[in-house]
Amino acid sequence: LLFILCSLGVSAQTTSIPDQGFEQALIDLGIDSDQTINGQVLTSDVASVTSLDLSSIAGMGNISNIDGIEGFVSLKTLNLSDAGLFYYNTLLDLSSLTNLEEFYFGGQDDMITNSVSEVILNNNPNLNLISAIDNYPLNKVSLKGGDVNITDLDLYLGYYDNYSADDYTHYVCVEVTSSSQANNQQGNYSNWQVNGYVNYSENCNLKTFSSNKVDVQLFPNPTAQQFQFKTKEKVKGIKVYSLSGKEVLKFQNQNAYDVSQLPAGIYFVKIETLIGTRIQKLIKN
Repeated sequence: LLFILCSLGVSAQTTSIPDQGFEQALIDLGIDSDQTINGQVLTSDVASVTSLDLSSIAGMGNISNIDGIEGFVSLKTLNLSDAGLFYYNTLLDLSSLTNLEEFYFGGQDDMITNSVSEVILNNNPNLNLISAIDNYPLNKVSLKGGDVNITDLDLYLGYYDNYSADDYTHYVCVEVTSSSQANNQQGNYSNWQVNGYVNYSENCNLKTFSSNKVDVQLFPNPTAQQFQFKTKEKVKGIKVYSLSGKEVLKFQNQNAYDVSQLPAGIYFVKIETLIGTRIQKLIKN
């Protein structure tokens, strides 16, 4: 009998959850049944979940990534608004969630509450809503390939800032199978609705939008006292944000930027130029 029980325990399938913040959120939501931070959950715990909302339970710095989300095979609604993910300069791949219908990924104007530049949703035929308004770092949403199966889709994307000296609009590139049909609302795109600022393209990597235009070299990084940066563009202003998304410093264009008074940790430097904006991670020693 003991051997049978042990065999059953060994055979129980698990899904890896390497991020402790993500696993803690699953515990708090009552999904992780063992209630223990151990880098995994029972696959049976997550396989039947149809709705996952990390917008209220998470916070910037609590969840760095949601690796293991592919185990949520029944998921229909995913809310990552303000969840604090950090995938900057890489991508968040949600293509394995084939039952996904609604994806929420909003931000708070120019506060950096998610640092993800690209989302992959190219194998999600049931998708009918993507809501990511005011998610400043988001540059690209890839639907190409899977979009031929999507006939009704509402897109809420982009960012508009009318509080700065010059109005600034951040467009999100949506990668599709046919940009001409999408732009003209033809074929299966005829019922797609855009709310916000979207550019359709068949290859977003060949196009430059907003923050992608600005080439910036920030140094030294890490730093204990100050940082500098190089760019060919005319700079309007520099803001420094904490991991929680709070603005902690603000500068005009100058030769060096003093951060010596900040506690050690990770920060984000937002550099605004006349042609767009670039966000760089800064490590303060």
